Amino acid sequence: MTHVSDQAAQPPDGFPGLLIVQTGDFGAAWARMTDGEPETYRDQYASLRFVAGLAQDFNVTTLAICARPHDDRLAPRLRSIGISRAKMDGRQSAMLLDQLAPARLILRSPFPPLLAAAARRGVPTLPSFADLFAADGLRGKLRAWRLRRLLTGPHIPGVANHSLNASRSAVRVLGLSPQRVIPWDWSRIRPEPRTKTSIPDPVQPRCFYAGALNEAKGLGDCLEALAILHRRGLQARLSVAGSGDPKPWAARAAALGLSDVVDLLGILPNEQVRTNMADHDLVIVPSRPEYPEGLPNTIYEGLASRSPLILSDHPAFRGRIVDGSGGLVFRAADPVSLAAAVERLCADSALYARLSAGAEAALESLHIGLEWSDLVRLFLNDPANHTGWVERHSLAGLGVT
Repeated sequence: MTHVSDQAAQPPDGFPGLLIVQTGDFGAAWARMTDGEPETYRDQYASLRFVAGLAQDFNVTTLAICARPHDDRLAPRLRSIGISRAKMDGRQSAMLLDQLAPARLILRSPFPPLLAAAARRGVPTLPSFADLFAADGLRGKLRAWRLRRLLTGPHIPGVANHSLNASRSAVRVLGLSPQRVIPWDWSRIRPEPRTKTSIPDPVQPRCFYAGALNEAKGLGDCLEALAILHRRGLQARLSVAGSGDPKPWAARAAALGLSDVVDLLGILPNEQVRTNMADHDLVIVPSRPEYPEGLPNTIYEGLASRSPLILSDHPAFRGRIVDGSGGLVFRAADPVSLAAAVERLCADSALYARLSAGAEAALESLHIGLEWSDLVRLFLNDPANHTGWVERHSLAGLGVT
């Protein structure tokens, strides 16, 4: 069991404790930023700097649920602890809260043991998720019921979730009141000034995918769709940027006869991802329904690139992009449907130009709710919601239930 040293746990006099719990290694990201390395996703370093700025008023500890065990002092009153997910049980959660004694808790993923420990101690808590909730079957319904109970109490003013559909799922699936569910978003992204009019070579479209290299994210569907397009005479190429072992995907591309047209680029800096999106003819976001996400950055960035967007009908995306207006929508986990969408775009230059021109309006329509930094400031300044900020910024308050 990970132990937080008693000496390190003592907050400086006069500064209340703030605990931020997240997946992802905050300390490692901080080291990359301070070493001058490029960020790997949009708003990554802005988020780090914002959290560091909170140390002006709080003794800030980030608890990273990650593979690297660590306990690092990053700056005055800024600390990063790393613990594996397997060790975050009820006993560990209770020990951490007792030793750190935070005056505020921000929980960026639904970890039931931490929620339960915070409830027992009455720690003011802001759940700030990016999760589309589902409750399939009896077990799923039981998990949703348990999570609803953990998200209800006087120590939790409201529950924030990323984007509209994910926020609505907290009402529909968890049974939370729309007056207590607060949608949030990242900062606005500026679209490319120039629109595109057509694919330079519609017989050889250049497609771009950014995301984890796994089946649930839809990469396999992209490869299968590419094989279908080649059989039909469209010599499409696919560039792939993202984390994961590339070897099985290279082998799969080879088995489909696609080795010469699939480029596995690995993890790219965010700036290069966005440059690649703009340089390619179209951007594909093929997530399957089982992949739990709110609304990924790739949708925002794809629209901003002005390269037309082709995306699945994942429940988190559904209704956010209008087919034929903001992008083209295909049936998730259906390579035939994806291939048909690519063919449609290659065959219709007027549609291509319309999607590129309409990308800015489609991008603007995605932004719902508070920016994450504003959400956190409101909570830290008024954790008991005396000013009614939760209701004002909730689904009900925004009229988007």
